[in-house]
Amino acid sequence: MGLRALLYYNQRDIRLEDVAIPVPAPGQVLLRVTDAGLCQTQINEFIEGPFIISRKPHKRTGKSIPIITGHEFGGIVEKCGAGVENKNIIGSQVAVLPLMSCGTCYYCKKGSENKCDDMVMIGLLGENGGFAEYACVNIENIFPVQDRNLLTFIEPILIAIEAGCKINDIRDHKRICILGAGAIGLSAAAVFRDFFGAEVVINDILPNRLRRAKLAGFETLEKDKLQREYDIVIDCAGSSSYSKRAALIEGLDYLIRGGILLNMGTYFHPVHFIPSYLLISEQQIITSFSYTKADFQMLPEVLAKLQVDFSLVIERISLDDIIEGVYYRAEVDMDSFTRLVVVP
Repeated sequence: MGLRALLYYNQRDIRLEDVAIPVPAPGQVLLRVTDAGLCQTQINEFIEGPFIISRKPHKRTGKSIPIITGHEFGGIVEKCGAGVENKNIIGSQVAVLPLMSCGTCYYCKKGSENKCDDMVMIGLLGENGGFAEYACVNIENIFPVQDRNLLTFIEPILIAIEAGCKINDIRDHKRICILGAGAIGLSAAAVFRDFFGAEVVINDILPNRLRRAKLAGFETLEKDKLQREYDIVIDCAGSSSYSKRAALIEGLDYLIRGGILLNMGTYFHPVHFIPSYLLISEQQIITSFSYTKADFQMLPEVLAKLQVDFSLVIERISLDDIIEGVYYRAEVDMDSFTRLVVVP
């Protein structure tokens, strides 16, 4: 008996194939995937990659392309491998935490697992992911979730928590503008607003994405109304063919002197700016990538404070339609969705 899965072979070479049902190794669970979200990084990997996806076997897992993609997903636990003591978890709905760190390198030892020398990212780097009917994941990489609509947002929320912790005292930087109203942008807006207590406004050059963000309860502002008045500008847009100017650079136009440009979006090509403009204005550009174990410890408290109905920005599509209805659509009509969720 086999299962359907989307495999990434190379740039513009993704295939929906029959593969063997995975068997959970010791310390793993078998997950029947119910929801797997598409993110901008996966789109970039398809259009121009591979950038992050391994061409060569990963030194820890041995896996490389072709790989089952999808790193923001969750589902129902159906089976436990040897060594998983909590058998009561069978039947539970869980989200997958895709980051796997070595635990022994310099960065892991100081609590910076997101900088791990031998990082594995389920569904992206060195391990198969969630664009499939079933997936095997380590027991420490799952998180019980009651609300199905949160399954594909847990990883973006963790990323947003890490970003918030990069700012020493958000209470002194309360006016925040987020560029990009995709899943990462909305997750960051929710975490900075509801948990960190900031005043948040969202901008996106795509009008329907901005409309859906407003429908979900966020304060939005069109580009022509943005001014140089924000303590923090967060680039959640990253590289986009829809914009002639990188959000990473445009965001500096909206920062006050001494403000912080926080980059969370991905860029795989050069962007150009004049460093002296930063110097004269004493503006800072800082980056934030993935999440850490400390962020995971904060997750229950953060989730309890979020005031967002993520179902308002989710569109679910069958796994059978993932190539045409998800990947190709994301390339040519990004404004038609905010969060595409594949349902195997």
